[in-house]
Amino acid sequence: MTYIGNVATFNPTNGLKPNTTYTGTITNGAKDLAGNAFASDKTWSFSTGSSGGSGGGGGGGGGNTNPPPPDTTPPTLSATQPANAAISVATNGRLTVTFSEVMDPSTINTNTFTLVGPGVTPVPGTVTYVGTTGTFKPDSDLAPNTLFTATITTGVKDLAGNALAVNKVWTFTTGATSDETAPTVSLTTPVDTATGVAVNSAISSTFSEAMDVLSITANNFKVTGPGLTPVSGAVTYVGNTATFT
Repeated sequence: MTYIGNVATFNPTNGLKPNTTYTGTITNGAKDLAGNAFASDKTWSFSTGSSGGSGGGGGGGGGNTNPPPPDTTPPTLSATQPANAAISVATNGRLTVTFSEVMDPSTINTNTFTLVGPGVTPVPGTVTYVGTTGTFKPDSDLAPNTLFTATITTGVKDLAGNALAVNKVWTFTTGATSDETAPTVSLTTPVDTATGVAVNSAISSTFSEAMDVLSITANNFKVTGPGLTPVSGAVTYVGNTATFT
């Protein structure tokens, strides 16, 4: 069992059996930082797919639905920030990577997400993982006008245990200064003063630049109404857009 960010992960020691129904439970022994426990246990069930065997003969189908095959697709990286070969990168920035799917948080760490520069000098820092985004935060500002190399190794894995197929390596060059410019919100959906908005709409905010994913939370993205009544929901952040659902 691991817990990183707001995500708890249970990794079966020997894998799950195919074509089997399992039940997951989070008991009310789990508490938030204020000591508040769940009102009741959270229980859910799911069924595994086949192990990919021959499927055993059978004469002509009576409408049976074959279970889906196991997940054997390696994850990929859909985006990096800074981008490969970027120049004039702020010396006080953070590195982020966005994966194609939800990953095993325990595999996203300083052993699998590294930064070196100048040359092969390791840059000390901390690594966090939220949603599908991993973040590397250097312990101090990076050297100016310097080439750095970032690497995500094949040690990172998705929740099915599939590893990245090959190491992802990219470079960027810092500029002469740090970033002291405050971000702005460039777009909201719905737009300000919109009427007739569907009652099941998600609310989103697009920023002028990449944001610290750890700061995009329900504490910092709130929806209220009627009046000051808070609306409960979940906040996600992909690209430069935060979404309240």
